[in-house]
Amino acid sequence: MKQCFLRNIYICMSKQINVKKMKKVVILGLFAMPFFFASCGGGEADADTTDSDSTVVNEEVEVIEASYTVDVEASTINWNNFDGEEVDHVGTVNVLNGSMDITTTNGVAQITAAALTVDMNTIVEGSEKLEGHLAAPDFFDVNTFATTEFTFDRHENDMIYGTATIIGKEVAVEAPTTVTVDGDNATVEVGEFEIDFTALEMPFFVTEAAEAPVEEHHNPVIGFSATIVGTK
Repeated sequence: MKQCFLRNIYICMSKQINVKKMKKVVILGLFAMPFFFASCGGGEADADTTDSDSTVVNEEVEVIEASYTVDVEASTINWNNFDGEEVDHVGTVNVLNGSMDITTTNGVAQITAAALTVDMNTIVEGSEKLEGHLAAPDFFDVNTFATTEFTFDRHENDMIYGTATIIGKEVAVEAPTTVTVDGDNATVEVGEFEIDFTALEMPFFVTEAAEAPVEEHHNPVIGFSATIVGTK
């Protein structure tokens, strides 16, 4: 009887011990699972990172900087005035000298510096009377102001900005501009822009405003365009 009782106790204790061992195994297994999946996932992440990092795109940028001297024979400046909204007189004036620096980046040309001097004694319209009037003291006064200067400010979004000094007074200039570089030559096409000579207080317009009836006033806005050619 005693032996049977002791055997039963032994069997119970063995079962409890086995249950505890199983619990420990299960707990250890659950604890190890995150590390197992983390190590597997980490391997994939490392592989992805390695793949993405190994893909590098190198783009070559070609930048060419050049300086040009304005070819005064090949360059021309056009001007016109208006009668109401219609073009009235049309003429030209010559470039005396000039220079420009152009930077070409992947085929796109940009002016980075420029200067231009215009010979006011070369104003041509076709009428000697009008040409004499334009050269007179009450207009361009070419004996006193033989040149007009253009000073460059910037070139952006296909527009050129700068300052023109006319009869000793400054006026802002902004004009649409296209730049083409071909070998040793560069051509700058300046689209039409306008200057209101009222801002210059030119004697002709000041006197007219003070003395003539309004309906007889000339339009003080003058239109310009130009083709400027430069060579290295």
